[in-house]
Amino acid sequence: MFSISKSVTRRQRDGESGRQGERETGKQVSPSLPLSLSSCLLVLLFALVACTPVTIPTSDETPSPIAATPRPGATLVPAIPTTTSEPPAPLPEGGAIVIGVVGSMSLEVNAMSPFLQDAVFESLLQPDPATGALKPALAESFQVSADAKTLTFRLRSDVRWHNGDPFTADDVVATINAFASPNFRGTPVTDFGTNVRAAAVNGQTVQITFSEGYCPALTSIGTMKVLPRAVATSANFPRLMPAQMIGTGSLKFAARGDDAFTLERNADYYRGAPHIETWMLRIFADAATMRAAFAAQQIDAMPGAPGEYAAIKKLTDANILATDAPEFIALMFNAETVILNDGRVRQALNYALDRSVLLNDLGGQARTIDTSALPGHWAYPANLPRYPYDPARAKQILADAGWRDAGNSILQKDGKPLRLELWAEADDPLLEPLAFRLREMYAAIGVQVVLQLDNRTGWIVRAFDHRFDMLLLSRKIPLDPDQRWYWQSDQNVKGSGFNFGSYASTRVDALGKESLRVAACDSAARAALNAEIHRILITEAPVAFLLAPKKFWVTRDRVLGLAPSPFAGDYWNVNEWRVKP
Repeated sequence: MFSISKSVTRRQRDGESGRQGERETGKQVSPSLPLSLSSCLLVLLFALVACTPVTIPTSDETPSPIAATPRPGATLVPAIPTTTSEPPAPLPEGGAIVIGVVGSMSLEVNAMSPFLQDAVFESLLQPDPATGALKPALAESFQVSADAKTLTFRLRSDVRWHNGDPFTADDVVATINAFASPNFRGTPVTDFGTNVRAAAVNGQTVQITFSEGYCPALTSIGTMKVLPRAVATSANFPRLMPAQMIGTGSLKFAARGDDAFTLERNADYYRGAPHIETWMLRIFADAATMRAAFAAQQIDAMPGAPGEYAAIKKLTDANILATDAPEFIALMFNAETVILNDGRVRQALNYALDRSVLLNDLGGQARTIDTSALPGHWAYPANLPRYPYDPARAKQILADAGWRDAGNSILQKDGKPLRLELWAEADDPLLEPLAFRLREMYAAIGVQVVLQLDNRTGWIVRAFDHRFDMLLLSRKIPLDPDQRWYWQSDQNVKGSGFNFGSYASTRVDALGKESLRVAACDSAARAALNAEIHRILITEAPVAFLLAPKKFWVTRDRVLGLAPSPFAGDYWNVNEWRVKP
């Protein structure tokens, strides 16, 4: 039966930042609960006992399949029927579109709707939608010094701001200085690394220097939105006034209403004017209200977050586009738990998981993964070791570690049962069902799992305090391959660090630091270091990597050209969207 305990505490995290607040009710589910659904979120770490013998997982000799990220118009734009006797009908031009999103009406630069960010403003570089590799955007070229301390960007000369002013190096320098200022009081998103200084070499060249080499800054600064100098240096920055919504992007800001923004195409866009003439972005308080608006034919297109598939597939007259979300779902093992401090136990817990069953449970809402990166990314390692489903091998590894069946189907060692608590976030549509299934799979090899469900506030507090044996979680995958805040030992700080599982590896620490200062930030060298880190993570198993969730777009038949990408985002090709009359 369900055994539910209620508790109240005044501790809380705001998001994952560590602010204080109030915790809601938690639920404890006894081990005897029959399989149904329940789970939690995110993923992380481990710590391996020195001198403990560890079995290396078998390497997969077949390269992992590459995620097919849609290119502009590829497969997602329905073909116009043709005949042998008539020329193909022209693609539609002009018209209007209404897009729905869940969010706020904020005009803070880093907190406004991603649609506004990407359609109105642009960056020096842009990610390739298929690989995540950085390509020129506002910068026509870029160069990294041999010591990785200097980035040089040569700007395009054919770009103008929406008000007609020319785009210059002074705009870039002012934007960098505004975001990097110690007085910046907005939402932080750009990682500037060590002491940064930006300077305009001339009107079309910007040079950025660091006190130490810092390769992740190429991605972070390169994809940062650039604003006019007058806007970046204004007293209200980073909170913009409507009149300050001046960018270089394919759409121009026109007006802000009570719950919507109006935009129009930039006829002078240097990559070619967008096909759709008028755009409206409607802001909704929640996904259910937005779906109701779609059902009432008030909007033409809307995104769907991971876990919303069950709701959006009920909509009629809807096309659903799916692509990988930049996230991974994993089961984190706490190295501070004595049982889990043995690498053999962690490996056995990996072999006990049938990931194909987990995938089927979610019904098209995810894909299996081997590590905390998405196949298709430029730095994704080839031929990673993996854990095939092998419960017999799991039992044998546990027996070698001293855990044997004492006759009651529960493994024991020194008279103590192999009993672990699994914490998950209650009511999460993806993680809660997975948590129940994980408990069932572990019971099959003699591991007693006590399932603990808590609201998000309580779950986050527990994660930051490292108060769990196993933690089911979902984590964002950054565009840059640097993930040191998840795995490095200096991030093992209770209350603030993101190394929730107290994982410690001197080799991973060394590789992570080396990757920050690769000569000229060479991508091949960085990818090789990244690959070694992932192979160590898989072998030492601080987590069990499970799935990557899907994100969705819902559109009407009249909307053409959407090509959402896990690397470039949903709006990278807005200028190529079209609508039928």
